[in-house]
Amino acid sequence: MKKMSILAILCAIVPLAACHVFLGPEPDISHWGIFDRIWTDFNETYALFDARDVDWDEVRKTYYPQITPGMGNFEFFRLCAEMLDELNDPHVYLTAPFGNSFSLDVGSSEGEPFNLDIIRREYLENGGSFAGGRKFLYGTARPDKSSRRIGYIYIRDFSGNFEIGLDPIQSWAKEIDSIVKQLQDTDALVLDVRNNSGGLGPNMHYIAGRFVSVPRNYIQISTKNGPGRSDFSSPVTFFVRPAARRYTKPIALLTNGGTISAAEWFTMALLTQSHVIHAGTETRGAFSARIVRPLANGWSYTLSIQRATGMDGRNLEGSGLMPYAEHIIENEPSFDTDRQLEYALSLF
Repeated sequence: MKKMSILAILCAIVPLAACHVFLGPEPDISHWGIFDRIWTDFNETYALFDARDVDWDEVRKTYYPQITPGMGNFEFFRLCAEMLDELNDPHVYLTAPFGNSFSLDVGSSEGEPFNLDIIRREYLENGGSFAGGRKFLYGTARPDKSSRRIGYIYIRDFSGNFEIGLDPIQSWAKEIDSIVKQLQDTDALVLDVRNNSGGLGPNMHYIAGRFVSVPRNYIQISTKNGPGRSDFSSPVTFFVRPAARRYTKPIALLTNGGTISAAEWFTMALLTQSHVIHAGTETRGAFSARIVRPLANGWSYTLSIQRATGMDGRNLEGSGLMPYAEHIIENEPSFDTDRQLEYALSLF
């Protein structure tokens, strides 16, 4: 009986010891420990130091000495957020239970002046119509705004709606087919992705296929695969191909500084097509996928893990996509005018 008791005790102790062996020591949740965790992970995993011209070692020398024993959580959060903002990457942000680096005006990626109410009131017949859970606004331009019949489609983003199922393309995105069908009798189209914050690749590719006439390669992506600064996978080429139902009459594609991520991929894909004119202003320049990392203190952060280039090998991160000089039009805050949209309508 005594032997059985000892054996039972040993069986209870061994798993606990094994847990300690496999889980390792408790994580360091001091300010210095959290800082080191963030800085080291970026040092080994972040893909864009060269593209964004940042000396990460110098960044550490600047911010690490600013940590003090009496520093509060909120003050420390701002310090870490300001360190990450050195990257000027809208795919990088820090989150805590009390807020994130965007809401604290650190690393904000807000777009340029753009007002959907003005477009509905001043430019679209009967104010246009919403579809896809209000991710689409579409319609035709008012007759007093163009001598021709011009269609208009605004795409808010390409994100998901928490749908359950195996289909990677969200049901809202598939509503583009009905929209394209309704606008087939127009002479030309304004496709508007200003202030589009990006989203899911399958949604973006599905929608893009409705506006291309020929298949084209358009972007190359290399993914960080090791701790060294030059550790990247071989480039993977992405292409866009025409859908069965599509709109390939003249298209004016509108972008601005709030056109980010998957919306920039969308822009790249459409710029391979001869019937598309790019107008507005430069996109944000954030093409990489991002991953989320949790921290032991309950915070989390995101980081970019890919390097994007055009088919000509040109780096795309940080610089974005600029229309040709003659099609660069700045918008200005206004109650009743959208200069970029007016310019796009004038192209036809």
